[in-house]
Amino acid sequence: MHTHPTVMRCRKQAMKLDLRKILNRREIASRCQMSHTTFYKFLKRYKEQGEDGLHDKERVPTIKPNQTPPDVEEAILAFIQDHPAYGPKRISDELRLPENGAIEVGETAVYGVLKRNNLNTRNKRLKWIDSLQPPQDKTAWELDKETSRHRHVHAPKPGYLMSQDGKLIGRLAGIGKVYVQVGIDCHSSMGLARLYTDKTANSSADFLKHANQSYENMGVKLQRVLTDNGKEYGSSEPTYDHHFGAACLILGIKHKTTKVRHPWTNGYAERFIQTLYQEFFQVALRRKKYTSVDELQTDLDQYLYYYNWKRPHRGRRIRGRVPAQVFLVPNPEQPCSRIIYYRPQRETGCRDVL
Repeated sequence: MHTHPTVMRCRKQAMKLDLRKILNRREIASRCQMSHTTFYKFLKRYKEQGEDGLHDKERVPTIKPNQTPPDVEEAILAFIQDHPAYGPKRISDELRLPENGAIEVGETAVYGVLKRNNLNTRNKRLKWIDSLQPPQDKTAWELDKETSRHRHVHAPKPGYLMSQDGKLIGRLAGIGKVYVQVGIDCHSSMGLARLYTDKTANSSADFLKHANQSYENMGVKLQRVLTDNGKEYGSSEPTYDHHFGAACLILGIKHKTTKVRHPWTNGYAERFIQTLYQEFFQVALRRKKYTSVDELQTDLDQYLYYYNWKRPHRGRRIRGRVPAQVFLVPNPEQPCSRIIYYRPQRETGCRDVL
C-alpha cells in the first residue's frame, strides 16, 4: 500500500527523536502529529523490520466467520436471476423448498448477500438482469432520446418561446375534476398557471389569451408557443376551425408542437408542473378544504408571485436569479435590484400573477 511521503517523513523523524532520548515518547508522538498508541505500533515495527516497517500494510480482505458460504451465495444469485422481483423473505422461503435445493438460509443472510453484491433493491436486481443479456441495437426512439439530453431549447430573449401544457390536479369534493394549464417562458422560467374544470380547446385557448395579456402588461411580445400534440391544442398549423389555433392566429403567435412520442421536448412545462405539484398542490390541498376553483386559484396566485419574484432558480441560464429579474432585465450585467419588489397590476378578471 502506498504511504504518503509526508507521513513517512514524520514517522522517520519520530524514530530518530526516540533514539536521541531527549523527549519522552508522548512528546515525540505529539510533535510528529500521531497518537502515542500509533507511535508505539510503528516503534515496534521499526525495531523488527527497520524502515520497511514504517510503511502502511496492505489490507487483505478476510472471510468473516458468520458470512454466508460461497456455494449458498452462488445459489442465491442464481435464483434471483430467474426471480429478480422477490425480496429477501420470499427468496429465503423459496430456497427451502425441495425443488429449489432445500437450502436452509435465513432472511438476514439473503439480504447480506444481496447487499454485498449491490442487489439489495428491486431496481438494482432488474438492472443486473439487463446487464446479463447480450447487447441489443437501440431503436431510433431511444437514440433520439439520448441525443436530446445534449440539446437545449433555443430562446434568446423573453417572449421568444413559451412552453404550455395541462394536467389533471385531482378531483375535489363539491367541485369535481380540476385541471391546471401552465405556461413558462423558456428564456427566463417566468411561470403562469390557471385552473379549469376541463381540459378542452376552450380552456387552452383561454389560458393563451391571458398569458399573452400578461406578457403585454410586462412590455414583452409573446412570439411562439410550444405544446404537445393533445387534442386541446390542435395541429401545428393553426386554423380558425380550432379554438386554440384561432387564438394563435388572432394574437399573432406561432404555434409549435413537439414530435410525436417525444414528451421530453416540452420539458420546461413538464418540470414546472412537477414543481407546482410538489411545492404547492400537495401542501395546499392537505392544509385547507377548498370549496371553489377561484379560492384555490387565489392561493395559487400567491405561490406564483413567490415563484417568479422571490424564489431563486439554479439553472445555468438564470444562475441564482429569480425569473422576474431575467424576464425584465435579460442581461445579467445590468442592475436589477430596482425591480425585485415590483408587482405588476392585475387587470379585472385576470387571475395570472407574473
